[in-house]
Amino acid sequence: MLTFNLKKEWFDKIKNGVKTHEYRMMTDYWKKRVGNVLKHLTPREKREGVKCFFCLGYPKADDKERRLEGRIIQIAHFVEAKNTDLKCDGYCFDFEFELIKEER
Repeated sequence: MLTFNLKKEWFDKIKNGVKTHEYRMMTDYWKKRVGNVLKHLTPREKREGVKCFFCLGYPKADDKERRLEGRIIQIAHFVEAKNTDLKCDGYCFDFEFELIKEER
């Protein structure tokens, strides 16, 4: 499972369904995290996607207003970061996701 801590602008875009891709630079930190997720995929995760959380800042685990649950559908490697919302040189991971709707 991956957790993405976000600024309000990006959190709101994800919450409103405008943003369906999250980008992270290909640093050693993210390479390790992505590698660990891919190495430990269960058959269900391969079929349905990897569970993830999008957090506004660093909320407590039970803060439902500042945490959104999602599912990563696809992870692309070596995406040029200048063509993403990161707008910088180098390469990044592109996490395509969908939000998991909370049942009421």
